[in-house]
Amino acid sequence: MGNHKLAVLALGTVGLAGALTAAAWIAPDRAASAAARYTPDDPAQVITRVPARDAAELEARRALEATKDPATAVTLAKLELQRYHRFSDPRYLGRAQAILSPWWKLTDPPADVLLLRATIRQSVHEFGDARTDLDKLVALRPDDVNAQLTRAVVATITADYAAARESCAALAARPLVAATCAAPVEGIAGHAQVAYDQLASLLPRARTDASVKGWALTALAELSIMLGNTDTAETHLRAALAVDADDHYARGLLFDVLLETRRAAQASALLEGREHVDSLLVRLAISEHALRSTDAPRLAGLMRERIEAAAQRGDRIHLREEARFALSVERDLARAVLIARANWDVQKELADARLLVEAAAAVRDAAAAAPVVEWMKKTGVRDAWLDVRVRALGPQ
Repeated sequence: MGNHKLAVLALGTVGLAGALTAAAWIAPDRAASAAARYTPDDPAQVITRVPARDAAELEARRALEATKDPATAVTLAKLELQRYHRFSDPRYLGRAQAILSPWWKLTDPPADVLLLRATIRQSVHEFGDARTDLDKLVALRPDDVNAQLTRAVVATITADYAAARESCAALAARPLVAATCAAPVEGIAGHAQVAYDQLASLLPRARTDASVKGWALTALAELSIMLGNTDTAETHLRAALAVDADDHYARGLLFDVLLETRRAAQASALLEGREHVDSLLVRLAISEHALRSTDAPRLAGLMRERIEAAAQRGDRIHLREEARFALSVERDLARAVLIARANWDVQKELADARLLVEAAAAVRDAAAAAPVVEWMKKTGVRDAWLDVRVRALGPQ
């Protein structure tokens, strides 16, 4: 589903921040391992390059220190969240939180701070606290598009579909936004074709900005995948990438389509030069492993380093990515099931359901897939990928 895509940050009218839920949870029973220290022989050697700060931003930071003005803090925190979206580095979330620290623990911070606090909490999977903030915010500002969209994200991830529909319906004044918001929820309810038809009819007529268009195209692709129409999904995803080549979510989804349709070499080429994004690095490691390329060991090692470094920092890496890595590269199938189940306990997006079923199938354990099967029965979801694999597991 497009909840990663749907996660919204108020960076303009409706600025889609992409994978704001990419930071997540350390796998169960994994102790933080010590990352290897590196000391350069040459004191002049460049270890890393830090993006240059804009002079106006530096001036705003100095002003914030003097005035503690919440509006200035909100502007600066948004910049850090933009960097998080661009670089997929959860440390920018910490920087954004630090900027908002004077208001972070307040019960009733300014509304714009409340939205950003909820966005950051959602990004690190503190869904309960995020939902509390968002419920409070939409009560204060029911017409706030970003608040309603972010609330829809959290509600859908936590399987509160009634609340998700409620927030999407509140956006009726913007039909394309409302339909795109509702599309994944309707898909999970078993209405993927109806949702697809509605969204496909609205998109050509809508006068909207590029970010909303790309989001809608990705939602159409996800519905197409549910319906088993991978060719149509590929068309929509390539159109979304034509709108924004740096859309990590759409790119990752297109990779999944290519890999599923046995085009691993094309899938790898799609991610070339994008290893800095963890969700893309794990995919690249998977495709290169499948191709038995000479670069596969390096990519696998790099992914292990990311996991270990995150644990060392106390950051939390996405269980979904770690489970995929354990399943498809390390082939530690028992661990993949364990992580995929822990991930399902936290969030219930369609991708998480597929992952748990795939891991269960790998160990031929129908019982491991039981939580997803029960969810499918309860929601009425019909997903071509899931349907085939659940049937292959045998009677439930």
